[in-house]
Amino acid sequence: MASEPALQRQPATTRGAEGALRPSAAHGLALRLKRTNLDLLPVLGELLRTRSVSRTARSLGITQPAVSQALRQLRAIFGDDLLVPLGRDLAVTERAVALSRPLDSVLAAIDALLQPETPFDPKTEALNIVIQTADYVTLLVAPILAEIGATEAPHVVFEFVSGGNRTRGNLAEVDFLIAPRAFGRTLGKRIGAIPLWQDEIVCIAAARNATVPSRISPVEFRALRQAAFQTSPGVPDKVRMLLQPTSALETHRICTLPDFLVLGAVVDQADCVALVPRKVAKELVRWRDLKIVELAYPNKHLAIDAYWSLAAGNRRGHAWCRDLLARAAGRVTGNKPAAS
Repeated sequence: MASEPALQRQPATTRGAEGALRPSAAHGLALRLKRTNLDLLPVLGELLRTRSVSRTARSLGITQPAVSQALRQLRAIFGDDLLVPLGRDLAVTERAVALSRPLDSVLAAIDALLQPETPFDPKTEALNIVIQTADYVTLLVAPILAEIGATEAPHVVFEFVSGGNRTRGNLAEVDFLIAPRAFGRTLGKRIGAIPLWQDEIVCIAAARNATVPSRISPVEFRALRQAAFQTSPGVPDKVRMLLQPTSALETHRICTLPDFLVLGAVVDQADCVALVPRKVAKELVRWRDLKIVELAYPNKHLAIDAYWSLAAGNRRGHAWCRDLLARAAGRVTGNKPAAS
């Protein structure tokens, strides 16, 4: 009998030993769900992503008044403005920022829960896959994916985007991020990843430039005028080193560009040099009067991987697309045929 008061003083928990909701908590959840229109949650997710009523309306295929009405209801449900006017767009409140990550997880879980048990059928189902990466990776991968998709997945659209630094917090905004492995490690462990290919940095120079030898040392490179890849002016040097391990050699830059492919034109016309991955260098010498110069530098190797968030990985068709990326990478490296 002495143990009974102690048991009564134990704090109530909402979940049982197996993780399921206790009856009392389940009853409370049922009441809250009854008062809440769950159809509003995807609208909230899109509003937080676009920060615009008009862009949310276009994305979801509904009218702007419908989105505005949904926002009013969401403000009442959460007791917060969530998004407030800032110029032509909307700014998120602290409450909205706090909701963003759990909302992504909830929507992904609901989507997975409601998906049919049948596997994704690329021959009949429509799908948009958003891939963020550098332009040279797009050059290597997009033609292969489009070629395979034309015969195997006629309703699948591959959307390649660039720009913007991804973190584990906002990685779910795209389906895949393709980036160097050194950068991918900054995303943490609670993400998915597959290796795609190995690469290394080389120097490119105008073919007519006889002063640049066939193999160049760091000292020789630093003495030359340089064009350089840089995603944006605000990228810290530490991040640049992860994206391009040879960026420490770029001490005499006359031009920085967010696109690898434009570097070839600058090097050709401005008679300077640039450091690029070998796979893009091979493409550039086909279009411009350039030559590839070997770089005598130990830290020049790149491993290129594809990354995705756990929320993105639950989306329908994502697993199929992961296999397709692996096939495309095999084509890039020449290790695998196109057919599955």
